[in-house]
Amino acid sequence: MASTNSTSNTKTWQDKIACQTVSSTIRLQNSQMKTFVNSYVYLLIEKGTTLVQYGKNTIKLESGDLIIFPPHIYPSIGLPSTDFEAKCLIVNSSFVYDCPIARNVFQAATFSMINENDPVIKLPEHTHANLQKTLDMIMDHISNSHPFSLESLQSLYGLFLSDLMSGIEDKKEKAGTCPRSYQIFIDFNQLLRVHFREHHDITYYAEKLNISPRYLAMVVKQISNFTVSTFINRQLLLEACWLLKATDISIHQISEDLHFADQASFSKFFKRMNGVTPLHYRYDAE
Repeated sequence: MASTNSTSNTKTWQDKIACQTVSSTIRLQNSQMKTFVNSYVYLLIEKGTTLVQYGKNTIKLESGDLIIFPPHIYPSIGLPSTDFEAKCLIVNSSFVYDCPIARNVFQAATFSMINENDPVIKLPEHTHANLQKTLDMIMDHISNSHPFSLESLQSLYGLFLSDLMSGIEDKKEKAGTCPRSYQIFIDFNQLLRVHFREHHDITYYAEKLNISPRYLAMVVKQISNFTVSTFINRQLLLEACWLLKATDISIHQISEDLHFADQASFSKFFKRMNGVTPLHYRYDAE
């Protein structure tokens, strides 16, 4: 049975997914953050207000807000109101890669909306309520581990992201027009989701957007703090992980489908990105 590490306010499953309750008297556990080095953190504000440090910016959050922290940016909460309450979902990247249900909505909900200048998602009331319920269910499933906990937690994470998408779409609609750089960033992500298998180079996407590769690189880095190559490589890795776990397609065929020069090039890429070979990943019981 999977190992579960739990305290009164923190529930953790196999160091892959954790959920914490946070308040004015119960702070985020830094030790837990350090355990989940390569993780995505979702902070959902339930009551009150607080300040968080996000990159170089200090941002005020209030009830109904959600903010997503990419890997290596640790949440830092300061000056919470006396009635402050929140839940923090921490998801290791490997858990995401292994989760067929979540792979598409993860790309849209996380990569496209990580924006250091405007990272807060103002959630509609019904979406906020749904996310609260799902986080409660995640905590309950971690506390009551069973042989199918992985599948249950993957399904719940997929549900969490699906509901989150509605909040993101609502934010987009209310935003209306946006600065040209932000529109370029959104258009790049839309192109990437369609063409990443065949096109791994920045030049292709820049030409499609009628801008120079240098300008596209600058916009993506400025808005997301990631490089264009990071977006392309992580999308390729997500797809490769899903194909290796969820299908019986040969590794040679996967390398061809993802337009690598040969299987050796694909294997080298996969090991560099994920730490193990495609063959080891496919048959790893973990």
